Amino acid sequence: MAMFIEHYGTLTEADRQLWRATAHGWHLYPVPLTRPADDYRTYEVEITELCVRRALTEEEHVQAEQRAQEFIRPHVAALRAALRGR
Repeated sequence: MAMFIEHYGTLTEADRQLWRATAHGWHLYPVPLTRPADDYRTYEVEITELCVRRALTEEEHVQAEQRAQEFIRPHVAALRAALRGR
């Protein structure tokens, strides 16, 4: 929520935009820090886009899996052929 307030300027607008994003199937995923927060250097940054990603539908998951399988299939076949040729 803090990211939305910082980006949109007010709690009211941040809340509205967060609900709007959620209603359209977008989700925020927190990224855990591997070390304590004060162990990281800080830098000033300019926010140009919010980092949100829409959750995939079941059909989109199936399509993505099919595309991935189609992409790797020839590479797997080539590896298997190379291993048989040893």
